[in-house]
Amino acid sequence: MSMTAADSSRAKKTLRDPRWALVLARSAEADGRFFYSVRTTGVYCRPSCGARPARPENVRFHPTREDARQAGFRPCKRCRPDRLEPAEVT
Repeated sequence: MSMTAADSSRAKKTLRDPRWALVLARSAEADGRFFYSVRTTGVYCRPSCGARPARPENVRFHPTREDARQAGFRPCKRCRPDRLEPAEVT
């Protein structure tokens, strides 16, 4: 399957974002600082989520879990970003 111009643009934007490196590294230190969602699955995750990395063109970053929910995403059942303690979320 070939990538459309819009997909390519989204992928490049994600790849340039420093948060993407934190997601690939599964950085627990980044948990609560931001969340990311995956368009194809409809879920949002913590940066440390152990799920297989999504394709960059399908990823969107969110400053808060509320922002991810308002964008129409549900919490990941693996990493449970909705269960972060309030003190952990900055």
